Amino acid sequence: MNSICILRLSAIGDVTHVIPVVLSLQEQLPGVKITWVIGKIEAKLIGDLPGVEFIVFDKKAGRKGYADLRKQMSGRSFDALLHMQVALRANLAAACIPAKVKVGYDKARSKDLHSLFINKRIAPAPHQHVRDCLASFLEPLGLTPAAPQWNIPLSEGDHEFAYQQLAADRQNLVISPCASHTLRNWPAERYAQLADHAIREYGMKVILVGSPAPFEAEYCDAIEAAMKEKAHNICGKDTLKQLAALMTHADLVVAP
Repeated sequence: MNSICILRLSAIGDVTHVIPVVLSLQEQLPGVKITWVIGKIEAKLIGDLPGVEFIVFDKKAGRKGYADLRKQMSGRSFDALLHMQVALRANLAAACIPAKVKVGYDKARSKDLHSLFINKRIAPAPHQHVRDCLASFLEPLGLTPAAPQWNIPLSEGDHEFAYQQLAADRQNLVISPCASHTLRNWPAERYAQLADHAIREYGMKVILVGSPAPFEAEYCDAIEAAMKEKAHNICGKDTLKQLAALMTHADLVVAP
């Protein structure tokens, strides 16, 4: 097997769980050519992963996005496609990717006509964590499931930013409160209670983080306003790389 295409567009948290798959492929199939079709925002975090060709698919481009993807795939043929996203948009993108083997989800986890775009499936596993689910995509190829290992390229500047936000004399708690879907979010008051408890009982520094999206900025502001103690709110003031470095060096991270 010489060439493999990965299709996982979003979300940021789930995309990071594909990194172990890439690293495992590089270990088990030395010299394999890996192409990853990924979302625009997600590419900003891991688009410089060594040994991987990234093709950015703009989900907001509509028909033009699919036309651009078909053009980039013209004349190519992959030995395998790892179709790791069960959404109609991703299924249509998969149709633009020529591959002999197309690995997708088991029947229970397939939706939006996913089954029409694959010819192999991962094994059923109820209540499986997303990391283990994505790791299992290697099994239909006769490979060992990906071990839990991550390696996001970060610069010295990213680490320096993190050090500037973190307290050197006490433990640090980073709270990233916003999920990709609002129904998964805790009420702001509960995050405030958690943050106050961490400060009062354990003397921790609490750092609130999030994207520049207005909703996330407002949510972090609401948490800060509901707190009795003082938080360090940098929501929207960092890049994805800087945030990754911050979480790497923090003592504890809380996220939905």
